[in-house]
Amino acid sequence: MTKLEQINSKYPLLKTALNALILGALLSIKMMATGLVFVVIFLLFWLPYSLYVIVRYSQRRKAQAWKIGIWIFMIAAVLAIHQVRKVNTRDYADSVVLKIEQFRQQHGRYPDSLAATGLNTEEIRSRLGMPHYSNKPLFYYPDTIMVFHMWQYDFDKRVWIEEYD
Repeated sequence: MTKLEQINSKYPLLKTALNALILGALLSIKMMATGLVFVVIFLLFWLPYSLYVIVRYSQRRKAQAWKIGIWIFMIAAVLAIHQVRKVNTRDYADSVVLKIEQFRQQHGRYPDSLAATGLNTEEIRSRLGMPHYSNKPLFYYPDTIMVFHMWQYDFDKRVWIEEYD
């Protein structure tokens, strides 16, 4: 028995846990949630196999059930991280829009720049990624979940609109 086989027999969940941890860390990065599609495709093939192992091989049942749990936990954790990030980013974007609207109400026009509203442009950039503002008025920022997906605020309708590039 090789050294790797000894480790796998002694710690049957180690490889699965490490793979899920590394993949979960990568997919938790901003705008990387779309990578979960590939994990789900993999699981569509792997879950029936795992159920077969659980039913057929009683000595591997517990370990295989734990492996399923590890992958489901990883997906749930990644989705939770992205959801919290999305909500926090939208809340901050709403506060920026509120400052723009307050400026308009006070001065009768939209501000020439976000700095004119008293907001720190570096903080806006760090919190919203690469936001864009022009006094037409136009304000948008990239989505935190998907690449090539933007959120634009419609100042006339007072709603956020999804845009795809």
